[in-house]
Amino acid sequence: MKITEQEKIVADELIYNFLIFKNELPYANIGDNNNYNGWVNNFNLSTTNGQTIKLDLKKDNDLFLLFVLAIVWSRTGQWENSAFFVSYLIINEKDNVSYWLEDNNITLEKNNRIQSAKITSKSLTGHIPRKRISFRKDIFNSIFLLATKWDEIKVILQKSEEQKDFKIFMRYMRGINGFGVGDRKMLIKIPLILRELRCQNIYKYISGELCCVPDARVFDAGKELNIKIPRTGDIENLILSSTKIYSLFGDLYDIPLFAYNDLKGLIN
Repeated sequence: MKITEQEKIVADELIYNFLIFKNELPYANIGDNNNYNGWVNNFNLSTTNGQTIKLDLKKDNDLFLLFVLAIVWSRTGQWENSAFFVSYLIINEKDNVSYWLEDNNITLEKNNRIQSAKITSKSLTGHIPRKRISFRKDIFNSIFLLATKWDEIKVILQKSEEQKDFKIFMRYMRGINGFGVGDRKMLIKIPLILRELRCQNIYKYISGELCCVPDARVFDAGKELNIKIPRTGDIENLILSSTKIYSLFGDLYDIPLFAYNDLKGLIN
């Protein structure tokens, strides 16, 4: 995909500012070599008793929670809702597939979601959400669906690795009704899953071009910066968008663009 000289200049300036202010951004988990360690490597959230919230994707429960994060984040609303929801599951040991296969548990979580969000918001330190934390009612059926598909999903991941082609995984995820709102399908957050797996080196053959998330926040930042990101409506255009972002930001992925609005407040 064509990259203009002006786009490259703008991207390099954004990277420069992003790395200067990396310690001011709760999601900028940048390593010693200015590499991105991944969102879930450290949520920069802690419980009142000092438990750090993070995911080790070699563990099945934590891998499951990565998919939960993507599902919750596929809804509208601030990114903090998904991070705090995953934290809620970790704190209360509701992070296993078997829990989410029980109809009674789904009903319980739906009924208690408002109170659960309030308690979780008060029990975590490290980041103050921009708005009140909310757990949407429509996420729970999607998590139940995820639990029913879990073994199959892991088979697809392994097949993608063996064939050195994670577009297989992307197309599989896109084909499932119900990972989005209502009966809708997931799209934009599929690269999030691959990015986090790549950052933790869980699979060897995930290409960086498949790992950038062109969500509304990223797309709007690109528009303001005159970086032309293709609109996404299907997997092929999603891959085009992800590839364009990766060609500009490399292994920082979409994070500098995601941080753009926050950086404006820090620079000025």
